[in-house]
Formats: sequence, C-alpha cells, structure tokens
Amino acid sequence: MSTRKQAPLDKFEEVTSRIIALLEQGTKPWVKPWSVESGGFRNALTGHVYSGCNPLLCAIDSLMFGYSSQQFVGAAQAKQQGWKIRKGSKSTWLLWAGTGSKTEADPDTGEEVRRFYSAAKWLQTFNLDCLDDSESSHKKPPESSESEGKPTPLPISAVGQFIESQKAQITIGGCEAFYSPSLDRLAVPDPAVFSSIEAYYATVIHELSHWTGHPSRLDRDQSGSFASASYAFEELIAELGAAFCGDRLGIETDLENHASYLDHWLERLRSDKKAFFKAASQARKAADLLLVNAGLQASQAEPIPQAA
Repeated sequence: MSTRKQAPLDKFEEVTSRIIALLEQGTKPWVKPWSVESGGFRNALTGHVYSGCNPLLCAIDSLMFGYSSQQFVGAAQAKQQGWKIRKGSKSTWLLWAGTGSKTEADPDTGEEVRRFYSAAKWLQTFNLDCLDDSESSHKKPPESSESEGKPTPLPISAVGQFIESQKAQITIGGCEAFYSPSLDRLAVPDPAVFSSIEAYYATVIHELSHWTGHPSRLDRDQSGSFASASYAFEELIAELGAAFCGDRLGIETDLENHASYLDHWLERLRSDKKAFFKAASQARKAADLLLVNAGLQASQAEPIPQAA
C-alpha cells in the first residue's frame, strides 16, 4: 500500500493565517513596543535577543496563543535538553536572512562571474510555555524579573528630538494628519487636540514613515489614490515602520482612525501570503533610515529578506 508524502508546511501561509486571525479580532500585533515591555524576545539557552522581523513574529504568536514567556528555543535545542513538546503546541517560525553566492557564466562575455544573492531560512522554535522539563535534568531557565534585562525607554523629550532630527517640513494645524509626496511635507493637527503628547508623537512618526518613501529617499510607489489597495499597502508599511521606531523609542504607535484599513489589509493578506513580509521589509528600511537620521543604531542582525 503506497503512502502519500505530506506536503511541507508553507511557513509564509502559516504566519499570515495567524496575522489574519488577529486582525479579524481587531488586534494589530505590531502597535506596542514589544522589546521595551518584555526585555526582548530571545533564545532561552544562548540569551540571543531576536532582531529584524523576528520580535514581531514572536509577538504575533504570543498574542495568538497567550504565551507568558518571552523565551524561545529551537526544536533541536529542546531535544538536546530533554524537554518534551506539549501536545498541541505550535511552532513559532523565525526567519534567518543572509547572503549566498554562486558562480555562473556571464550571458554577454561568457566569463565565469560570482553573483551574490540574499538567502532566507526558516527556523522552527518553540516558546518555553510549550515545553515540559519534568523528565529532564536540565530545567527551563526562569523568566527575568520585572525590571531585569528590560531596555530603558527613551525619555519623551528624546522622542521629540528624534522627530526634529529628521529635518522634515512639518505644518502644524488643521484637523488631519497626512504626508504629501508632491510637496514633500507633513501636516499634523496641533498637539493640544491629541489625548497625550505620546499620541501626537506616534502620529508624527507614522507620517515620517510615509516621508521616507519620497523619491529622494527610499523611492516607494506612493501614487495610489485614497482607500485604494496600493494606498492601504503603503499605510501598512507606515504602520509597521512606525512600530519598529516605537519599539526602539518605547512608545505605542496605534492610530485609532486606521481601523478603516483593516478590510483592505485582510483582503491583501488573503490574496498574497507574502504581502506582510513585503511590507515589513520596506518598513524596516524606513525605520532604519529614521533611526540613522537621529543618530541611533539601525537594525544590523537578522534583516528581513525581500519576499519575492
């Protein structure tokens, strides 16, 4: 009797389905500063703090499955420690991105040339909540105390300096916040109309994320009309870019009026399993540009690969 080989799990589809489930509940998993709140999602054995897109992937699964731990280990690492995976536990898939090379003939000259390309690899990990160490001599490490290991948020005055360092043209006043690509100018309401200075700063950082897409900077397509699919996708890039900055600065970046984009995001995610990763890749570049402009360190490890 022949057995049919099970198709390999499509990790992009798996992660995207979890994001869709959270968005359908009205939860945007990227709005809180996950590193500042948790001390950083990290490997329980090596202490390596995840960077790039991986903290966000950990946050998605932590929200989805209600994890209390911020620590993860690879499947092979858990086996080496003698820890058993609890029945029904789900893998958290993290992305390692690097570069590779291959030698091939140049189509014009026929000469052998070495070409470099970006490479991505999925890593299967499990949250410590998914693991049982009762039969192992190696016990799971404890969680950090409430303050231990947590990065210190920047003072709110430093967030204002972060914004000023961008040297962007900002018009204060009116009742709407927006970025005009044709004028290369931001407009935001007066800070007094916001519920807090943090809410005002979050709005400005969101618009600055759009500002990075200007042809003189990262040159993203910002030609979509309001409420179009391409416009909503640019809004997702700006939301994620602001979230990456907010995580570094220690402020939340949720914008209440962006609930109107949920349906557009859901439609895009359902039709393209790599859409979130495409947006996250562009958002990471946007955040890095803003951070560098402010004299802060950009992300250097585990970059988000371009999802073709």
